[in-house]
Amino acid sequence: MENKNHIFKNPNHLSRRKFLKNSAISTIGLSLIDKLAAGFAKGLVSSEASPKSKVVLVRHSKVANSSGKIQQKLLQQMLDKAITTLTGKSTLADAWKTFVSPEDVVGLKINTLGLKEIKRTELVTHFSAMNSAILSGLKQAGIAEEGVIVWDRRDDELVNAGLSIHTEQNALRIFGTTNRDSKTGIGFSREQYAVGTQKSRVSRILTDMCTVFINVPLMKTHRNAGMTCSLKNHYGSIDNPGDFHPNSCTNPGIAEVNAIPVIRKKQRLIVCDALLGVYEGGPNWRRQYIWPYGGILLGTDPVALDYTAMKILDEQRRAMGLPPLEPRVEYLKLAEQFGLGTCQPEKIDFIKIELV
Repeated sequence: MENKNHIFKNPNHLSRRKFLKNSAISTIGLSLIDKLAAGFAKGLVSSEASPKSKVVLVRHSKVANSSGKIQQKLLQQMLDKAITTLTGKSTLADAWKTFVSPEDVVGLKINTLGLKEIKRTELVTHFSAMNSAILSGLKQAGIAEEGVIVWDRRDDELVNAGLSIHTEQNALRIFGTTNRDSKTGIGFSREQYAVGTQKSRVSRILTDMCTVFINVPLMKTHRNAGMTCSLKNHYGSIDNPGDFHPNSCTNPGIAEVNAIPVIRKKQRLIVCDALLGVYEGGPNWRRQYIWPYGGILLGTDPVALDYTAMKILDEQRRAMGLPPLEPRVEYLKLAEQFGLGTCQPEKIDFIKIELV
């Protein structure tokens, strides 16, 4: 195993934004306490004076070709290696049981936004490939396919990702919170959750149907936030994401959305699909900016994982002669202030594994 930290350099220090006046310090403190307690219980946060957040990157040069075709067997090997490395468990069953139990209904929150240009091509096959790999892992923990819901914002976007809508409970369920016109579907919670000075409703798939969920984001640039990965994936979990795009998605924005209690408490694991990345022009998938990175990123700290993904994107952008994203990605510091994780490289235990 190769442990490299070469992508972690001293970050550019961003000017800190003041917390919104109605952001309770007690909420931030409890968020941090909950996070650390969960980490200690699962063995994913060290017991040192300055706990580190573990992020595992596993790559294979042949898992994805330039057309986007995925080698399923190689992907499964990658995920198996990543989950056992993250948890330190010797068996896959024990590794997955760190996060889920046979009694759980597990949601897989994926991101199928912006696929119009590449729908019905091999460039979307990584969605079903990653779902299959995670399902295989969950089976190790005693969870059958009928105990899993793959979901995102809308049915039509899931179809663009090459997935078939299925709502019956006797098999794997795949459906969106709403349909294309947002007038039908399971919809959003009645309860409105505070998001800074505003309020949002959360998908009923998350609030009412799933006992826990796995965040399955992508690694893309974003015109407002700078990038999109695990934290911004929850713009697809709420009813009014358009309200949170001004000011680089920070006032209020990504940090506050992720501090919604039901999102924070039910999220158990992040499995970032970095098989293909979008290093420019995101969040839409534009062919000229897609590259086969051939990786997956695992962690429980969304801030640390997003920081790692940002560094990977910036490596590719530097190779293509583009400016770095880091000065634009302001939400990471705010998320850290909200106790959602760390974006300080010295507090991230980054493990990189290259499979051959």
